[in-house]
Amino acid sequence: MILLLASLGGWMLLVRAAGVSFWFVPLTAMTGISLILYAGGLAGLLAQTADVLCVTGTGAAVFCCFHMWRKRIRMHRPDLFQICFLTGILLFALLSLNLKLIHYDNFSHWAVAVKDLLSADHFPDAASEMITFKDYPPGCAVFLYYVCRFSGRGQGVMLLAQNSLIFACFYALFGIVEERRRFLLYSFLGMGCAMLSYLNLTIRINNLLVDFLLPLLTLASFAASCRQRETPGKMTLCTVLILGFTVLVKNTGAVFAGIGFLYYMWCLFAGSRGRNRMSRMGLLVPAAVGTALPFVLWRVYLAAELAGYEGKFHVGAAEAGTGASAYSREIIRLFLSRSTDPGERSVQAFLLCSLLTAAAVLYARLVLQKRWNLGRLYLLAAGVTGGYYGGLLLLYLYAMPEEEAVRLAGFDRYTCSIMVLFAGILIMGATSDMEHSFAVGIDERGAYRAYASPEAKHRYQTGVLVTVVIAVNFLYSEWNGLLSIRRAYEESLPGRVEALTGDRWYADGQEDESRYLAAASDENGEVSDGEVRYVLRYFLYAPAVDVTDGLDGEKLAEAAKRYDYLIVLDPSVIEIDPEIPGMEELKEPGIYHFEKQGL
Repeated sequence: MILLLASLGGWMLLVRAAGVSFWFVPLTAMTGISLILYAGGLAGLLAQTADVLCVTGTGAAVFCCFHMWRKRIRMHRPDLFQICFLTGILLFALLSLNLKLIHYDNFSHWAVAVKDLLSADHFPDAASEMITFKDYPPGCAVFLYYVCRFSGRGQGVMLLAQNSLIFACFYALFGIVEERRRFLLYSFLGMGCAMLSYLNLTIRINNLLVDFLLPLLTLASFAASCRQRETPGKMTLCTVLILGFTVLVKNTGAVFAGIGFLYYMWCLFAGSRGRNRMSRMGLLVPAAVGTALPFVLWRVYLAAELAGYEGKFHVGAAEAGTGASAYSREIIRLFLSRSTDPGERSVQAFLLCSLLTAAAVLYARLVLQKRWNLGRLYLLAAGVTGGYYGGLLLLYLYAMPEEEAVRLAGFDRYTCSIMVLFAGILIMGATSDMEHSFAVGIDERGAYRAYASPEAKHRYQTGVLVTVVIAVNFLYSEWNGLLSIRRAYEESLPGRVEALTGDRWYADGQEDESRYLAAASDENGEVSDGEVRYVLRYFLYAPAVDVTDGLDGEKLAEAAKRYDYLIVLDPSVIEIDPEIPGMEELKEPGIYHFEKQGL
């Protein structure tokens, strides 16, 4: 762990030495490490690349520490906001280490992808039976691999690694604030970031799903482009690393990266003329290539290693069964119904943001006598959101498997993901408008002359108090929610399976080749939707797992010929036949060997 922290610190110091603003250093370093690891994985040198990165980063940390000791390098002193932010990070980091994976999709792909990387030290190929969706980009998995390789393979370590990316994104958002002595700007932006947790209640941060991370990466790229627009080289470096990583996080990451790149282009050319514009034009092509190259290389890798593999999402998947096209009207009706249902969290967020934006713009115009850019920003953000919804509908109609399309699988996560981006854009825009709306600027004489009147100072202090209280309440709610989920883990399906099987790891990428049959109840649809099977495959690290929700003597005799082990999760689904030897023992949950038990 110490070696890992030293390497991460060393890489951050190298990024800072390149002139990148300290707000974007953690995220730029993490995404840079991930992209280098990704390149090493494509070359078949994943483990070796990780070791080189660790040694290089540690060497940089030792070098910088020596020069700091000799007082040749001065460290930046944290201000009040950074102390508050770091305190919050520390609290949630400690909590993350004690969390467990819950969500179904962890075991169908995200967690098992990390486990496969740590076990095999290479990207999935045609022989990787444990990976169901082999075409998913490795994105976050490579960074989690780097952290877990040196600091342990526990679920808490995986969660802490992914949450570190989330924390780094949030930290980058505060880089848009130029006047660091206005604490109200930080407290307002912090309140907005804390409120975004409402859109992530479906999966929270106790899972490895990336639907929350994607919009945060895009927002962080916005902040980096906005703050560093006067230094196009540094802006381009941050953009390429952040967005190049974004396209690898998920297949839909290309959409979010495209949105971030459009804003980068606007920042690159806005206000530039003549020779300056020509010099900036020279950065555009390398930036575009650098952003798209990781995704292109992944497609090339899939074509070479997984020739003929179509993946879960592809055009024509809807006709794979009886033809989801026959259900097009029903899909459109259900999609429109849920997209406008006030009970949906995404709709609530959209309406609330629209109402608050209108109120803020009117207040600024009528009371402050200011023309805020928030109104125009709202129209742009709403247009992007509408385009995303249109693309999502096309995904359900033409590219998603029929059984998932007809029930709009993942609708909550997909829509809340774009709403995080929508709300985040408005929060950042409002913060920027506020910064330029103060009646008195802070000059070299100090902050004590920064208010137009005692009444203005009182309003400022009230604003700080209100925004801090709201932010703390949202964070406290998130903390309590995570704690309650952790306390109930033993009663959940993953908790019951882990207590029975343990979390199994094998050396050199070996998989458990035994054949398993599990008996479990389908009361909550856990068998019919495949959740029991995926959870068992993860903890056993065995690809050959089948599940049944009913077992009698005849089926047991057939199972003894096909399977090596019987896993009893719920004895109530087994019809005990006293005449069959060994069947009486199945009244208790456990793992039974067919041959040894004499079944």
